[in-house]
Amino acid sequence: MSDLRRVHQLMTDRRRVQLDDGRTGKIVRVDTFFPDGNTTVTVWTGPGVAKVDITRVVGPAPQEIKSA
Repeated sequence: MSDLRRVHQLMTDRRRVQLDDGRTGKIVRVDTFFPDGNTTVTVWTGPGVAKVDITRVVGPAPQEIKSA
């Protein structure tokens, strides 16, 4: 999932995303560097922050089932 518009939408909606290594978190920042066109996504994973390439964002995280 390397669509920049989709990543921005997930960040705006504050949805959790899943990375290719299985970690989940919320996108807090998206940086695109010119003229190279490289995009770095900053994801808050809970205990820390991960800065990853946009190609490592798989998509929205699976919904967690909440018990009563």
